[in-house]
Amino acid sequence: MDETLWQEIEPWMVNIRRQIHQFPELGLETPNTAKLVENILDQLGIRHNRLIGTGVVAHVGPQQGQAILLRADMDGLPITEQTDLPFRSQIPKRMHACGHDAHTAMLLGAAFYLSHIQNSLPHPVTLMFQPGEEGPGGALPMIEAGVLDNPRVTRAVMTHVDSELPWGTIGLCGGPAMASPNDFTITLRGQGGHGAHPDKTIDTIVAASAVVQGVQTLVSREQDPTEPLVVTFGTIHGGYRENVIADEVQLTGTIRILSPGVVEHVLERFAQFVEGIAHAYRVQAEVKTVRGYPPLVADPHFTREVDTVLRRELGSDAVVQLPRPSMGAEDFAYIAARVPATNLHVGVVGPEFVTGIHSPRFTLDERALVTGSKAYAAVALYL
Repeated sequence: MDETLWQEIEPWMVNIRRQIHQFPELGLETPNTAKLVENILDQLGIRHNRLIGTGVVAHVGPQQGQAILLRADMDGLPITEQTDLPFRSQIPKRMHACGHDAHTAMLLGAAFYLSHIQNSLPHPVTLMFQPGEEGPGGALPMIEAGVLDNPRVTRAVMTHVDSELPWGTIGLCGGPAMASPNDFTITLRGQGGHGAHPDKTIDTIVAASAVVQGVQTLVSREQDPTEPLVVTFGTIHGGYRENVIADEVQLTGTIRILSPGVVEHVLERFAQFVEGIAHAYRVQAEVKTVRGYPPLVADPHFTREVDTVLRRELGSDAVVQLPRPSMGAEDFAYIAARVPATNLHVGVVGPEFVTGIHSPRFTLDERALVTGSKAYAAVALYL
């Protein structure tokens, strides 16, 4: 690849990332970020159009043939930033704490490069700028709106910053790579009363304690120990004061499932566990589960092809095979379920690294931007 051109692109990308970082937008409502992307695509002379409200799709290279899709997400998180960066978020309770500002800048950097050499592209390249990855999900609506069509996409790649890898590296993981997130709400109802007379009550707090501990048997005794499964309780709300036995408790949490074939069974057994424990403690239980994205399965053969290309173009030391999948979630899973696809984990840890993603103090080494952008461009050119 043309290193002189990348020397021009790198500071350009950093500036774009900082613009996006200062003004994070949430969910599917990313109008300003989408407009910024469109303005830059116009400057680069790249044709583009909107899919869904703020989803942007662009095309580089020939218009006929089987396309490869490069995807970046644009939305932030409802977190108040706690860094002292000169370009920190200007909007209270909003922050790019998961690196989506970097993903968008990387893909625009790749667009810059590919627009300069598009006569050398052997096939069409689809650039997907997606809102709503952090919820409620923008990938599926964009698929339904035709992002994989005209030209027909036959393989796809996404990036995600990785706060466990040093900058300058790309991590790959073939097979089941990211989990399905399934949120739950449990409401336990009993009979309240005076704390001095528990025999006259049906104590929901005791029952809730039993539920929290008991459902872990689903992980330790029913799940294949070689197949990851996580049951996490995030909140418990119940009670009025120290000498009152609560008549209702509500618990919320998440169930992370890596294997696509066991999602239905695990969720069904979870509800049965809760209801059985509740019955034993004489309380009524209402279990509501919200199905999340499916597990992300990276195509093993395509992942190996990506590995070969990146080692050749970035250097063998720049690519690492990740030892284990992540129990995080990604709605790119909907794309990976339709075409061979993989996730490029872009290392972002540098000397000033503080904390990992989804933290109000998250920072990344901006030298990672050119690594991720080069990776995008390499797979577009050679796969």
